[in-house]
Amino acid sequence: MTDTDADDHLAIIAARTEEIRTGLDGNFTEQQLQRPVSRRMVHALIAATTASTAAKLKALSARVEALEEGGIKYLGNYQRACCYAKGDAITHSGSLWIALKAVPEGSAPGNDPACWQLAAKGHKPVKRAPAGSTPA
Repeated sequence: MTDTDADDHLAIIAARTEEIRTGLDGNFTEQQLQRPVSRRMVHALIAATTASTAAKLKALSARVEALEEGGIKYLGNYQRACCYAKGDAITHSGSLWIALKAVPEGSAPGNDPACWQLAAKGHKPVKRAPAGSTPA
């Protein structure tokens, strides 16, 4: 089934769902409400529920696809004078940090756990001996 066929099928189900809703919203007598539900009505209600669920799943699938296309936005080294958005990745003190929400200027990674999540911990830089000296 192609996407066009699926869209057409959903449109037909949605139209039928609206017909059913219109019928259900009508004024029913107490006797009518006490009658057993017909097989046709049960099928119609299942179709309405399926159409609603399919529409929600389609919207969620589109949203997931859009999120996956975005990837990670690496912005280089932390800059004290910059604001960062949720999901931005930066390097600070040799470690990789991800912004958990909108981060105001001056909120350094490691100082505000509500704003930053450590993604990859760096190690302390190696201190190298000056040229010509002997190691102790």
